[in-house]
Amino acid sequence: MKLQPIVYTTNMERAVDWYGKVLAANPIYTSDIWTSFAVGDAALGIHHVEERAAASNVELSLIATSPLEEVHGRLVAAGIAIERGIQDEPFGRSLLLRDPDGSAVQVNEHHE
Repeated sequence: MKLQPIVYTTNMERAVDWYGKVLAANPIYTSDIWTSFAVGDAALGIHHVEERAAASNVELSLIATSPLEEVHGRLVAAGIAIERGIQDEPFGRSLLLRDPDGSAVQVNEHHE
């Protein structure tokens, strides 16, 4: 199996732009209702909906492949708002973002 979380959005163009900047990637597939990004061995799906249901209790977690300071700088340069800056965690460090629809997105750097 291959993991594919799905993010629901009411504005596909805005979501694709935001996730493209956060992931530093271009979509591998895009249409008016569905966009996919390759993320390592997984994929991230963006699904357009007319009305978004209440926020879920699921949080998208990304594992950084470069130092978190570099990721933070790249996101800020791309105009991505950082909700919570780099924090020490038991597993390493993290920072928190919110996508344009309000979903939490955590970017993590794990201890080696």
